[in-house]
Amino acid sequence: MDIQKLKKEYDNLLKNEDFDRLDSELKIPNIFKILKVSRTEIRHSNFFSWLLDPKDTHKLGDIFLKRFLRKVFSSNRFEKVNPEDVEGMDFSKVEVRREWKNIDLLIILELEKVVVCVENKVYSSESERQLIVYKKVIQEEFPEPPWVHTFVFLTPEGIESKNEKGSFEPISYEFIVESLKIIISENGDSMVPQVKTYITDYITTVKREIMGTDELLLDLSNKIYKNHQELIDFVYKNRPDNGVKVSQLMKEELEKRDWFLGSETKNYVRFLTPRIKDLIYINKEIENGWNKKESLLFEIELQPQTNKIIFKTVIPQTDKKYNVERLKSFMKDSKSGDKDKKTTSKNFFIYHKLEEKFVYEIEDQELRKSINDFYDKITDTVSKVENKLLEHSEELMKMKSV
Repeated sequence: MDIQKLKKEYDNLLKNEDFDRLDSELKIPNIFKILKVSRTEIRHSNFFSWLLDPKDTHKLGDIFLKRFLRKVFSSNRFEKVNPEDVEGMDFSKVEVRREWKNIDLLIILELEKVVVCVENKVYSSESERQLIVYKKVIQEEFPEPPWVHTFVFLTPEGIESKNEKGSFEPISYEFIVESLKIIISENGDSMVPQVKTYITDYITTVKREIMGTDELLLDLSNKIYKNHQELIDFVYKNRPDNGVKVSQLMKEELEKRDWFLGSETKNYVRFLTPRIKDLIYINKEIENGWNKKESLLFEIELQPQTNKIIFKTVIPQTDKKYNVERLKSFMKDSKSGDKDKKTTSKNFFIYHKLEEKFVYEIEDQELRKSINDFYDKITDTVSKVENKLLEHSEELMKMKSV
């Protein structure tokens, strides 16, 4: 698109009444947007904790807690408590814990001897054994009997847990939004004004930022895109790349762990650890697409367009004289039974693949936390690869000397 056409299209957009309405809607003050926490998982859990605690400053008592518990106990997974039992429960000694033993939310009904474990997943996905560990913790700390255990998997779409379908009840953010709308409708006149504003802002935030169900904004956006598609496509194509900032922060946090940065590109962060760095063969002849020509690297692929991040252990093409098949056999032994995959475009062999949702458009402090949370998740795999290679260190050093 040439500069004159770009200016003309932009002028037409500014004169569009739908654009003015959309701009006005987005500029309405929202406390979660002002604080830049709308896309931060931990902040959503904090807000739920505040709402669930009858003794907290919202002055709503147990209204939200009761609605939430009725939803939980309506599940066939939990036969020992019925939703009808909620009204007769004594909440005078209820306790809501945050991040207790890494559990997002824990509701302890002391007098009823009921405990509700809530795992909240907004953008990240569950680790393989995460929920199993939480169940074990609950059993150890609140043994059955006398305690009754209930487990909740809270996500935007209300999806089932991949690993614990039978024990974790899926609940969606839509249920949270609808519950809050009912509470405002029924109690709005008597609510503390600031509390009503916070809850209203939260409803707006969830609908816009997480669920994508704000009808007004969706309608306006569709109209604007239809009338200015060429301009909007051009701007989108040339938008700033959030992956660059994340990549830089990942490198900084990687070095803090004493991991060594390997070959890299714009959307790929690759590394090795001190324990195996000297065991890795450096290619002398073949061009394998990596500027430092390593024969194995841990790789993190950044996908800011899809809000994803992908970890892999990768073996690229190597010199013919290097025994790469032997190296591949070590990787197979370090896996959990999954078959290795070979890409169709290049001869890269991929192991230990882990794909996660990742939010790129948040403040640096939160990004660093998300990065380190991801690093924590892959540390076990990194250690397994290290140990497997160290088992064959003498052989690897001989292979390297070719």
